[in-house]
Amino acid sequence: GPGDSYFVWKKNGQKMKACITEQSHMLFDGRVHVLSWVKDSVSENTEYKCSFISKVGNLTSEVLITVEDKDSAGQDGWTKEFNTWRSAISEHDKLMQNWRKTW
Repeated sequence: GPGDSYFVWKKNGQKMKACITEQSHMLFDGRVHVLSWVKDSVSENTEYKCSFISKVGNLTSEVLITVEDKDSAGQDGWTKEFNTWRSAISEHDKLMQNWRKTW
């Protein structure tokens, strides 16, 4: 059942409770595609860990968000990275739309 698997989000080692979103989609073959994401504001270097716990096994992904000095030339790099990320997200959205159409 749904209680068999769950996400755990940690920010700098502390368990997060707020602003966590989860979605799951049934696939044709009975598997489930699950997504989780967080919204957060960051003012200093922050490490996020997302773990997916299930009876089949656990999976953890980590990301380190580094905050650069606004004065340094990092601003353009950040914008570029953000755009890349945004297009990845919209690609993913399109994928989801297509899935829904094929159901």
